[in-house]
Amino acid sequence: MPKDAAFQIANDELMMDGNPRLNLASFVTTWMEPECDKLIMAALNKNYVDMDEHRVTTELQIVVFRKR
Repeated sequence: MPKDAAFQIANDELMMDGNPRLNLASFVTTWMEPECDKLIMAALNKNYVDMDEHRVTTELQIVVFRKR
């Protein structure tokens, strides 16, 4: 299957989940700053289960969750 077709099929299926921006009854984040999107994309290939290998990521996670 061509990669563009696979993307389109998966994207179309995900759209069936609904639009979180229209869900006014919950307290979910439906929009983020572009910098957040960049950080997420930069970190997608990290294995967060292996905390020994990704020590900086683990420390950053601890700091972020303490601020919540």
